[in-house]
Amino acid sequence: MRHWWHQVGRPQRLALLVGVLVTLARLSLIGKGTMAFVDESRYINAMLGLRALGEGHGQEFLRYINSMGARPGDGIWRAIPGLGQAILLLVFDLNPNAPPSLQVPQAFNVLIVSLNALLLYRIYRRFFSVGLALLGLALYSSLVNTNLYLRHLLPYDHSLFFFFLALLVLLRPRAVLSSRFQVIIGVMGGVSYTIYPGYFMAPLLLLALALLANFEATRNGWLRSLKPFVAQLAGMLAVLLAFEGLARLGDTSYWASSRYIATTVTQGSFDEGFSFIGSYFRQVEGWLGISLLVLFGVGWGLSVRFYSSADVSGAERGLACLITAVLLGWLGYALVVQVGHKLVFYGRTLHFFVPFIIMGALVALRAAGRTVQSRAWLYWGSGSIALGHFGVFLIGYLAVDYPCDVAYRAGIFDYQQIAASPVSVCDEHLMSYRLFGPRLRRQLTQKHATPAFQLLNFAYLYPVTCYRAVHLRPGKVVADVPYFMKYPAYQFEGHSARQRAILQNYEVDFQIVISVK
Repeated sequence: MRHWWHQVGRPQRLALLVGVLVTLARLSLIGKGTMAFVDESRYINAMLGLRALGEGHGQEFLRYINSMGARPGDGIWRAIPGLGQAILLLVFDLNPNAPPSLQVPQAFNVLIVSLNALLLYRIYRRFFSVGLALLGLALYSSLVNTNLYLRHLLPYDHSLFFFFLALLVLLRPRAVLSSRFQVIIGVMGGVSYTIYPGYFMAPLLLLALALLANFEATRNGWLRSLKPFVAQLAGMLAVLLAFEGLARLGDTSYWASSRYIATTVTQGSFDEGFSFIGSYFRQVEGWLGISLLVLFGVGWGLSVRFYSSADVSGAERGLACLITAVLLGWLGYALVVQVGHKLVFYGRTLHFFVPFIIMGALVALRAAGRTVQSRAWLYWGSGSIALGHFGVFLIGYLAVDYPCDVAYRAGIFDYQQIAASPVSVCDEHLMSYRLFGPRLRRQLTQKHATPAFQLLNFAYLYPVTCYRAVHLRPGKVVADVPYFMKYPAYQFEGHSARQRAILQNYEVDFQIVISVK
């Protein structure tokens, strides 16, 4: 280890130290935030499936992992943190559905995000110098969009983990990419899709790159050039067929649930197909986000120009193909939103595109570095800006509180206590929280004294069509915190521009009142 430390350059050593500090900062963010979004309740199904498997009920396990909204891969993958929670249950009798135990999957999120950063560094190194790759990593790690989902039991970064692995293998020299490697790439792309089908662009991008990489070889026969594409497609289909077979064993259908989920990606606005990305980066990431979008546009133009040069390297051609394919993917998605009215954009959708936006920005920064006297100052300055941006995010995000955690601190520990409490919101059709899941089986007969709570805005405020003050009964206010969706980044998870304006302009608070008897 000491030999390696002295072998690597000073930038790598400094980057490693900063990476450790960033990881520790991310760990400081966990401990609250779970079950803030409705989709997080699917994690409980994964845990119930793990319990069924531990009790020897294989078919029940398959039913549970196939009741996660066409995400059976996520159900199996979540067994890793689930085993950690099972140990806490056995040793400390800690309910896996309670916030203290749910810090285990949150810590697993931090691990996966850190691994994604390392994979991205390796991907960036395929095209850029060490300094530029480290700068890209710093920019990626600093963004709100990169860190927003650490607290939540959502599959986005886990899906990206397998996609980044597949992309890294695909970017190996063409001479060593045998059909076996293409099948492995296809398998990882398929796993990425089964963890989160919302990133269907991932396997499509991998297939497109397999075709583009062999486009110039068509003179040797187009059938031969299709061989990598076919091998990769076979790997993806094998994964999908395997999960369909497992679903059939559980008396359900993965294909049918996928078709149903595809029709539900409409909670937002069809009017923001093209403008959503600009609005998000402006309101969430600030001027750094806007700068990255501008730099991406410049970088893409430079890549296309380099591609047409006669003496361009193979890496530059691959970079141009990759950035162009991603841009076309975003354009196609935006068209389906704006014109087809079949999908909508979310902040989590942009989560897929962010690493490539930075990749295009690095092309522009590399060109700028060639025109200035001190390229090192340009890179160090950009890295310092990224670090400052992360610091601002950290301060703001630490201050955000969530209804489930506030309720837990107020002595509300399970579903039954919430079910027995009146929930006051401006719209009776809003979805009230069902936090913590069921109590443990041995706890079902236990009786707890339950105070007479009144819960204000204890609901997932979607759709926000109005806001008005709700009358509180006389009593003691034991909690009064701003609603977590006041945080701008959360407002882009399914809300239209009008709904975001309501959340921004009104003092929406979450309150708990214990009534006076």
